[in-house]
Amino acid sequence: MAENDDTREIDMPSEDATPEIDVPGEDTPPAPHKRFRFPWKSLIAVVVIFLLVLPVYSTLQPGYYERYPALRPRIDAWRQSTHALIPCSGCHVNPGPIGFLTFAARSIPAFYSQLVVGPNSTNLLRVPDRKACQKCHVAYRQVSPAGDLLIPHQAHVEVLGINCPVCHKNLVHSKNSQGYNAPEMQTCLTLCHNGVRATNQCDKCHTKKQVPASHHQANWLQIHPTMVGKIDCGQCHAWQPDYCKACHANRPPTHVGNWKQLHQFAVAKEGDKGCLFCHGRAFCKQCH
Repeated sequence: MAENDDTREIDMPSEDATPEIDVPGEDTPPAPHKRFRFPWKSLIAVVVIFLLVLPVYSTLQPGYYERYPALRPRIDAWRQSTHALIPCSGCHVNPGPIGFLTFAARSIPAFYSQLVVGPNSTNLLRVPDRKACQKCHVAYRQVSPAGDLLIPHQAHVEVLGINCPVCHKNLVHSKNSQGYNAPEMQTCLTLCHNGVRATNQCDKCHTKKQVPASHHQANWLQIHPTMVGKIDCGQCHAWQPDYCKACHANRPPTHVGNWKQLHQFAVAKEGDKGCLFCHGRAFCKQCH
């Protein structure tokens, strides 16, 4: 009986065959050595940013201006004012990116010029714009806290386009002639309320200071010197220092033409008390 040949041929590796093994980097050339390069561009960018940021930051600090003796009183006045908690940027930088960039464009050259030549009028913080004031003052007051003065702020700001510091120039860094941080009536009368550009009638603004009936008398200009001491003139007129000189520094309207010959008739009718208010007895005796 023949044997079944179930043997299968199996390929066996020869003893001389050597397995191929991939060795990493054996045929790859070595990477070139990288030289260290100092980040000059980054350093220059940092220095430029520092030189731009430092002036803007410095010129918004109160201590920056205290270095100059002429500016110290203004900083001291600010510290004692109702705006003491408001930083410099709150008033002297208009809101928005344009306002900030505008301030930065002024502060950078101002900062470096002050280092060289010292402070001058062109380098100081500019007067705030009304847009800066309106960041906090969002309402328009119509009357003074005491209730005796009409203040149509909306008409002044929106209709006439007046900046707040025009009237409130003695608000923060200085005081008015009376020692207060409040507008003076002289400013109102000089700039606008002169009877031509705007009314100068007292009762148009003052609710409690109507013109007295005595002031409407035809001879009030002649007899008013006799009322000194009898009525309180300063109640209405003391807003102006030496308020009598406002009229008496000028020649009276009667003293024109041949007044030298006609004044005797005025004296006979009204007396000489009005004359003596300015001239005195010694003046009259020069002719009489």
